[in-house]
Amino acid sequence: MSSFISLTLSPTPLVSFNIATPSRTLDAIAASQEFNIHILAGDATGVAIADRFTRGNGDDVASLIEEKASSLTGEDGQHSAPLIESQGILRVLRCRLLSDTAEGGLIQIRDHMIVVGEVLEVVSRREVKDFGLAYADRRYRRTGGVIEDQR
Repeated sequence: MSSFISLTLSPTPLVSFNIATPSRTLDAIAASQEFNIHILAGDATGVAIADRFTRGNGDDVASLIEEKASSLTGEDGQHSAPLIESQGILRVLRCRLLSDTAEGGLIQIRDHMIVVGEVLEVVSRREVKDFGLAYADRRYRRTGGVIEDQR
């Protein structure tokens, strides 16, 4: 996944990200119409989770996914998107593919798919004061500080 962004907050929150194709993750999202965005903590635990995902969908990633069936079952009894349980998670955005467009929330651009989803719920895992994880210039960084205008 790359380029996660918020598109709008109203009338309903929409988010977007890009994913390379082909992708088993994309196949799962298309089949279930659901996905979760995990907002990682700006600390060593968040970095450890992010680092695992840079290696693909192996056993290392599978070990992070919660195995409690009740947490993986949606309202209709079907399996919903995987949920990672860890101190390295600040928030989880539970999302559904945008369904009110002809593309159904999936827009193919060459070898990538733009995924657009509606945020259904925000689940808090840690204190609001904690900062999220960012990645820039090939390094993990903590978000947070305000940059003042120097006029």
